[in-house]
Amino acid sequence: MIQSISSFGLFFVPAIFFSYCATKELFSYSRAKQTVPFLLIGYVVVLSILLLPLIVFLGYYNEQIVLPEFMKNIEVWMRTMEDSNKIIAQKLTANSNAPVLMLNIFFMALLPAMFEEFLFRGTLQPFFTKWFANKHLAITFTAFIFSTIHFQFYGFIPRILLGIYLGYLLVWGKSLWLPIVAHFLHNAVSLILDFFAQQQGIDLEAIEPKEIEYFYPAVLFCSICVTLGIYWIWKKSKV
Repeated sequence: MIQSISSFGLFFVPAIFFSYCATKELFSYSRAKQTVPFLLIGYVVVLSILLLPLIVFLGYYNEQIVLPEFMKNIEVWMRTMEDSNKIIAQKLTANSNAPVLMLNIFFMALLPAMFEEFLFRGTLQPFFTKWFANKHLAITFTAFIFSTIHFQFYGFIPRILLGIYLGYLLVWGKSLWLPIVAHFLHNAVSLILDFFAQQQGIDLEAIEPKEIEYFYPAVLFCSICVTLGIYWIWKKSKV
């Protein structure tokens, strides 16, 4: 609840305040008033599941990055921050039952997805699009800020790619609710998988991807499917 209140004040309030200053409406600037075709939401649901092996794959190799010796102190600080965030996440999800899972999905998946998307994709991205006069640069720059502000440097690469994906969903879907749905599903699927792994006594943090049978073929298969899915959404946005 404390995290949600913090996110509300840090992300959502500035976003709607900016929208009101720019348009005299709270939700106009962010494209939150536009609806999303149900079929697009269906594709995003499937993509959110297919993206998970890719996120795990990129996250694993992101964690293997070792900084040069002269940056040793920075690396120690980054590792400390990462370990601290993991401890918090583990405490919030440890020994959870179904009601606690529902609360976690609400507070750790739904609310962060809404609040963060209102600021990043709903406010910063359209602002930078006008500033740079280039939507691709705006999407990438917004994703960079999105990944940096989480202060989880050993998940920086998958998070910046996730931010780019969410940014293009806003452009193609023409509504903020499409990246909100995608962001929520990404968070929720991770929580649900962790919940069922705990029920089986499996520690997902202790498993390395290379130890999972057929993991790399699954990553390749999911990559192809995600590419085709994104291409289809792009084509539909041109209609």
